[in-house]
Amino acid sequence: MLRRLLSALPIVACLVAGAALIAAVRVPLLERYQKSANHEQASLLLSPEYSVLFSLGHREALADYLFGMLLVRYGLSFRDKHNDEAAYRYLDTITTLAPRFARPYLYADTLLTMRPTPPQLEDYLNTRRLHERGEQALPTHQELRLVAGQFATYIVPQRIPEPYAKEIKRKGIADLSRACELTSNNANIPYGCIGVISQLNKEGQREALIRMLSRTLAVNDDPEIRRIALLHLQRQMNEREQERYGRRLQALEGLWKEQMPQVSRVMVSILGPGPDVWKCAGRAASTTQGCETSWRDWGEARDRTGS
Repeated sequence: MLRRLLSALPIVACLVAGAALIAAVRVPLLERYQKSANHEQASLLLSPEYSVLFSLGHREALADYLFGMLLVRYGLSFRDKHNDEAAYRYLDTITTLAPRFARPYLYADTLLTMRPTPPQLEDYLNTRRLHERGEQALPTHQELRLVAGQFATYIVPQRIPEPYAKEIKRKGIADLSRACELTSNNANIPYGCIGVISQLNKEGQREALIRMLSRTLAVNDDPEIRRIALLHLQRQMNEREQERYGRRLQALEGLWKEQMPQVSRVMVSILGPGPDVWKCAGRAASTTQGCETSWRDWGEARDRTGS
């Protein structure tokens, strides 16, 4: 009996040693794995360049998957009351995979600056970087221009140091002006554009203001919007400029009603003037007044003749 007990002693010793080892490492392991998996997931996210290779050509699908994961992580970060430090890395990777995927750019300000703890300077700068990347990939996306412009004009300057604030605000006003020059089906955009007037006046950007108001008049049919835009435009012009602009606007309205009364103002601005084909046939005739094929040439021709 004693011999059996002695032979079992090494096994018992191993069991005791194993139990002691498990008890020793259990507490730190529990502390590690019961915490949010944020840092672990961040370490598993490949760099943008490697993510492109890893996608095996399915870049948009991987970008959509990562964006869905990022939205889930954003919600969990509020539940656990911590910042998702990998948010910008996710957005950087997503927009590298699919540069023309608009939603990540539109949500960037929320995902990076509306967090459980106050955002830092780098969060605002990273948001602006993403907005600029989106504007390069989607140059005619009006909503993106509007979101980026509002963020840079009204939110960022109040929360970051002056050396950065002035330049970002300048870019934001330019974004808002560009948004107003683009057309969309959003009926509220023109009213928001009227609010940009005060910002352009403060910055002394007279040419940008005139261009924005002229574009608003060219593409908008709302009588109230046109009245407000025309009133502000006249304030920016001297008497001679007002007279010239009034003649051009009247000529444009007459040409529209004469040639294409059935189409909208926006469509007219896209199509351009409709010259008489028989009158303007040939190289010599095509350069005469009344044969212009774009509104820019049409306006320049009238500036030369004073009509």
